Amino acid sequence: ANLVQVPSGKKGENFPQMHRVIMGFKGWLRGMHHSVKHLQAYIDEYSYRFNRSTMKEGIFDNLLKRMVLAEPCTYKNIRN
Repeated sequence: ANLVQVPSGKKGENFPQMHRVIMGFKGWLRGMHHSVKHLQAYIDEYSYRFNRSTMKEGIFDNLLKRMVLAEPCTYKNIRN
């Protein structure tokens, strides 16, 4: 997600959406959380899933772009 500064006249307009995201995260975390040790991994996974859910229309284009622009992976690199 991109962070942008909100003009002073529009503060609070996105609060309901932000509230839904936070409540969704809390509910998801209650079902997933098993250890504080792995909390960052849980947050990373939630961020990944949230970002993927908001950009579904570009998944194929994004995959194709990454495949074209990626450096070749040699067998030597895989083994090391």
